[in-house]
Amino acid sequence: MHRIISVTVLVTLVMSDAALAKVGFRQLTTIHPVAVQRGTEQQVRLRSNYTLDGAYATFFDRPGITMTLVETEPIEAPRKNRASVGTPFRFNVDVPEDQPTGVYELRVATPQAVSSISHLLVTDYPVVEESSDGNDSPDSAQQVSIPAAVCGVCEKNEDVDCFRFSGVAGQRITAQVYAQRVTECIHIMLVKHPIYHMNPLLTLLGPSGQIVAENDNFYGGDSFLHCELPDDGEYVVQIRDVRFAGSEKFSYCVELSDRPFLKAMFPMAVQQGSSVEAMPVGFGFEEVSPVELTAIDDQPGVWQPTRYESANGPTNEVPVLTSPHPQYVVGAGSDSLESAIPIELPCGVSGRVETTDGAQYFAFDAVKGNVYRFEVEADRHGLPLDSVIEVFNSDGALLSEADDSSGSPHAWSYTSKDSTLRFQAPADGQYFVSVRDLNGGAGDHYVYYLRAEPGGPDFELFGEYYYAMLAPGTRMLWFAGIKRLNGFDGPVKIGIEGLPAGVEMTPATIPAGMNHCALILTAQEDAEIDAGLVRVFGKANVTPPDESPREIIRDGIVTCELQQGGGSAQLRWPCKTQIVGVTQPLDLVSVETSPTSINLQPGGRAEIKVKVVRKEGNSDPVSLAMSHLYVTNSSGEQLPPGVSLSGDSRTQLKGDESEATIILEAAKDALPVSDLPIAVMARVYVTYNISTNYASSPISLTVSPSK
Repeated sequence: MHRIISVTVLVTLVMSDAALAKVGFRQLTTIHPVAVQRGTEQQVRLRSNYTLDGAYATFFDRPGITMTLVETEPIEAPRKNRASVGTPFRFNVDVPEDQPTGVYELRVATPQAVSSISHLLVTDYPVVEESSDGNDSPDSAQQVSIPAAVCGVCEKNEDVDCFRFSGVAGQRITAQVYAQRVTECIHIMLVKHPIYHMNPLLTLLGPSGQIVAENDNFYGGDSFLHCELPDDGEYVVQIRDVRFAGSEKFSYCVELSDRPFLKAMFPMAVQQGSSVEAMPVGFGFEEVSPVELTAIDDQPGVWQPTRYESANGPTNEVPVLTSPHPQYVVGAGSDSLESAIPIELPCGVSGRVETTDGAQYFAFDAVKGNVYRFEVEADRHGLPLDSVIEVFNSDGALLSEADDSSGSPHAWSYTSKDSTLRFQAPADGQYFVSVRDLNGGAGDHYVYYLRAEPGGPDFELFGEYYYAMLAPGTRMLWFAGIKRLNGFDGPVKIGIEGLPAGVEMTPATIPAGMNHCALILTAQEDAEIDAGLVRVFGKANVTPPDESPREIIRDGIVTCELQQGGGSAQLRWPCKTQIVGVTQPLDLVSVETSPTSINLQPGGRAEIKVKVVRKEGNSDPVSLAMSHLYVTNSSGEQLPPGVSLSGDSRTQLKGDESEATIILEAAKDALPVSDLPIAVMARVYVTYNISTNYASSPISLTVSPSK
């Protein structure tokens, strides 16, 4: 993934006293209009809880888009409550002509803070904003011309938005809603428990008012419909929440067109250094012909956006993979163990389940004790297959199966409909891996991509590293954790790529016997205000079966927090961006500790003296901790197994207090470690669930072996 920033011109504004009262990350909500046509410049209104005054940089998960703050006067933006949609700030967005379409993650940096995620849709079609006149019935529907990207808001309960267009008999119409997909990573979408995201219902009404087509859930909760118009006349597209719920956060875009719509290219991948003949899979094609897909040799392992030039014009874009491994294409057949197609690992398979309750089978040879990894990609690309992977022996006995993939092993983890299975062969011989739909679904659109690779010692990296803010001369604490796979028991070195100038990370390695560590970030005294998207990764040396030792690098799984229901209801959701910002002075000037090194004996205790220096005028309580806790849930640990925070520790400082003592205790069987960097975490809460986090000066922890 590209993590390139689009930097805007710095706008110098005077921060209001109210905005400076407490420092918290900028809590973005929705954008309106939520779509911008590529090749155009457009003004949008980005809403935020807490001011975006002075925003000097915007960041997207892919390069190309630039976004510049328009406001020239300070605007206060207090966070009123959890349901608040926030205060609008005007930005100009410029999208290049060749920008890939799709949903982009957006982050903003101000001199005082960095932001959470909002979303922007890049579309092929002219953007039409919902008018301020009533459009809540077919009779008052707003007139639009197709193709169009109609952007609106279902802002109140029972709101129904209607848009009218002229159609002719036989015309093929495609309409799709972007609602959940353009709000899925917004930190606070809560309307009223249990209503969180918009759940759109899309209806097409004919000239006589009859329902021509209707759809609820297609892309997750987002609607999609395709149909052939039965008559000449005026048609109405109607959108509402299926529960008749409404909120100013319910921003949406309906892409409406009469162009063919592409779901996938089949096959979905090309081997590096080669080309392949592919066929389009989608809706509205009068006739199709094969097209040659050529690998992008300098970008192996990357999904690239691809179009199909149909007889009726170019389609939308879908991803095609360039893979370094051999590729198999199985459109039909291979639907039993007896007809299974042999594959050699590592490889990729573009497959399609065409028969209801059917499956596709592939034969592979395995060595006793070796691990083999299989992963299906379908749902993440907007394809309907809810995959199940199964492995059978030559007698047809089921040995292993996997449905949804877990996103991360810590609290509040999410799951994906795309399956991952790791299979350890019980004996030498031939085995069979199959792919099917969980609900027995099948058809032309049930295409998928299967990765099949030999496994070996490995790990997954996850943690608490979503955003960081540091004033010059201060520190911030992130947490990394690993899930060890296939017998891997070695150390993992953690790194961060893309840190702003003047920001450094204390070298961190997760030692053997541990699965987590602290990531201590320090901004130098002379660091300038700046921000950047970063990448957390882990490195380890492994020795796969029958291979020479080699280094593996794994990117961190990135998740954001979504607040749901009550104050303690949190959900982890996958996202793409991590941001670090150097800011103006924060609530705390410094958090210092002594001693700088600790040698813990098994069964022993050690004291850490903590001294907090506050910014002038700050009197907020400060919470101290050694792990990243939300209520009782932990999403980040740093102490070795057997070492814990003593209940005798002082973990709360009132507004007139600046010193405390943290006590660490070691069990008699605590894991021995040498010079492990740790830090005390200090938190100043802005709201019940938003805090500005600080790290103390690093402490070198040694735990002696038990005698």
